[in-house]
Amino acid sequence: MGAHSFHDAAVGQLAAEAYRAAVDAAYYEYGHDAYNGTISTTSGYIEIPLEEGESIDDWAQRVIDDDRVRKWENCAVVEDPEVAGESGPVWHFAGWAAS
Repeated sequence: MGAHSFHDAAVGQLAAEAYRAAVDAAYYEYGHDAYNGTISTTSGYIEIPLEEGESIDDWAQRVIDDDRVRKWENCAVVEDPEVAGESGPVWHFAGWAAS
């Protein structure tokens, strides 16, 4: 089977809350198939900060090449410095999904 990159966003007071919300949304939308091509095929996340002046889109492109971000393993997460939701900050996740 293959893999493709993804970039998702979710709201939560902590990254853990946002990750769980993103995974739950992926299960709801795409099911529990281990190859559904979503964040739900990752096993967790690691925080990789934005570099100075870097946009969220540039960050997402950069972190998919980071050796710590791998299919079946961790995706990357960063808090959006410019956007907050009603329930907390917006967290961005990027990585490799099994498909």
